[in-house]
Amino acid sequence: MKIFSLFTLLFFAISMTGSAQDFIVKNNDDVIRGTIKGTDYFSVFISANDQQDVILPAKEVKNFFWNGNSFLSKGFANGKNFEYRFVKVMEIGTVNLYSFGGGTLMPAVKEKKVRFRPSVGIGTGTGGFGGMGVGGGISIGGGRNAAPERSGAAAVRYFIEKPGTGPLQEVPMKAITDEDKKAGVKTVLLQKLGDQPGLKAKIETATDLNSRDVVSWVQEYNMKR
Repeated sequence: MKIFSLFTLLFFAISMTGSAQDFIVKNNDDVIRGTIKGTDYFSVFISANDQQDVILPAKEVKNFFWNGNSFLSKGFANGKNFEYRFVKVMEIGTVNLYSFGGGTLMPAVKEKKVRFRPSVGIGTGTGGFGGMGVGGGISIGGGRNAAPERSGAAAVRYFIEKPGTGPLQEVPMKAITDEDKKAGVKTVLLQKLGDQPGLKAKIETATDLNSRDVVSWVQEYNMKR
């Protein structure tokens, strides 16, 4: 019975610690801590200090940490408009890999949107958290590189960047059967990873393109830099 009680206490302690680790870093480096309840990748919903519900748009946020994952705010050019959206960090280093969309959608909120300005600012430095910095203006043109609409946020899309070698580029990694499209994806990957002979050979000879392989290739590339 004592062993059961000990495990129960440890479980609740871990759960409380985990929930307290959610935080948002705003553009002015203020930090909002609490429990993040969801994101639709255009805004993030947090119970600030587990007391006040707050919804913040991506344009007001540098990054946030939720459920063990890091999210960055990136600027997307969508036609004539420019808007900020959150991307989930899949891999970070010399080459960065992000995803957009998935099942982490915003829950229904009846309250009106409110803005929260914490009385105490906690500075995180100019590099944001984890050394990842601020999401800048990423230009993604039309065609397959066009930024997704809100209605399509549930579909996962992947983007790769190598700072100093051009803008963020989309890497479609699912249901690619057209050989021309497959060659286009390989071209993007070779631009970012092709200066390592071993990886270049893997990409050139790959018959399938899936997210697991691409994540593995980016990790391998970053480990050797």
